[in-house]
Amino acid sequence: MTKFLASVRDAEEARVVLAAGADIVDLKDPAKGALGAVDPATITASVASVAGRVPVSATVGDLPMDAGPVHDAVVATAACGVDYVKLGVMPGGDPHGCFARLSAEPSNLILVFFADAMPVFDPIAAAVEAGACGVMLDTAGKQSGSLLDHMALEEIARFVTAASHASLTVGVAGSLRTACVPPLLALAPDIIGFRGALCQDGLRGSHLDPIACSRIRALIPAELSQPEPQRREPRASAMC
Repeated sequence: MTKFLASVRDAEEARVVLAAGADIVDLKDPAKGALGAVDPATITASVASVAGRVPVSATVGDLPMDAGPVHDAVVATAACGVDYVKLGVMPGGDPHGCFARLSAEPSNLILVFFADAMPVFDPIAAAVEAGACGVMLDTAGKQSGSLLDHMALEEIARFVTAASHASLTVGVAGSLRTACVPPLLALAPDIIGFRGALCQDGLRGSHLDPIACSRIRALIPAELSQPEPQRREPRASAMC
């Protein structure tokens, strides 16, 4: 079953999305970029507030691909007690140097690739190289349309299928609205992530709207008991 990931800024917002039935609480600061990081104290407080009810992920910020700082940020974020650490693969720098440095760390890493700034290398092979447990598609420019405005549904399907065949957890996000949910659900990703669609007036920097959160939850069928996303055995197709 596809899980509903809700991006929040702090423990208070985490409580809102938990009440709406979110399957994964994702910590990031929308005021600091596509994957803006929240401070360690806020991460720790949010993890304590969630208290193991669902998995918690956190971003490390929109960092240049410099192996030392990226490694240190991933390790520091993991030390805050989150289940998953999300690293956005930014243009330029030395991404393969980052992947090599991270490959020795525990595999709770999710690599995030931006549909409006995709790398020239194979993202799935890069995730395997980095020892990541999952990949996500997102968008870097939050004012320039949704994921579906930057990638054809067929391209997204190929990404989901390739990640599944590599036994990676795979998610999709990127300024998604309610109309995006049915076609993306048909591709059977493990995770669909939201921020703006959960907020007042649909603005990702606004406060969360409990009604909007519940509306998104209603579009994504929920299991009676949701286990944490884990590495999966390859399957023949990600299409359903």
